[in-house]
Amino acid sequence: MNPSRFADRIFEGGTLLTMNEHQPTAEALALQDGHILAVGTRAEVLALRGPDTEIVPLQGGTVIPAVVDKLSNNNNSNAEEEEPEPQGTLAPGQRANFVVLSGNPLVVTPRAREDLRVLHVVKDGRSLYFADTPPAREKKDEEPFNEALFLDESGWLV
Repeated sequence: MNPSRFADRIFEGGTLLTMNEHQPTAEALALQDGHILAVGTRAEVLALRGPDTEIVPLQGGTVIPAVVDKLSNNNNSNAEEEEPEPQGTLAPGQRANFVVLSGNPLVVTPRAREDLRVLHVVKDGRSLYFADTPPAREKKDEEPFNEALFLDESGWLV
């Protein structure tokens, strides 16, 4: 990440549950090179907008962080163990892995959580899934997102 460069993508227009006790919620986040560049108010994050920055409207959705395990390569026994990249919160420097839900799982009843929809899935800064995306807009070189996502009783995505 290079703080002197513009953001690649900015997500704004919803609620971000950062899972960071010092900043529990935010209005927007900026991504750069598959990592979170900034999290904050809409004005703070939009200040990182450049001429090629893609703005992704959250349409009132709620962003929650996701943890993605990288598959290990068991074929190379001489490979050094890499230090895992930080993830699990929406904070600068973290890998950009998160899910956008249609509502806030922390403020709805457990029964209403069943009605929450996944609107967007981002892994390492790349969109894997957009709800209601026409097939013509999907990229042919990307695999479709086909994993089931569920919220447990505590509101975590499993």
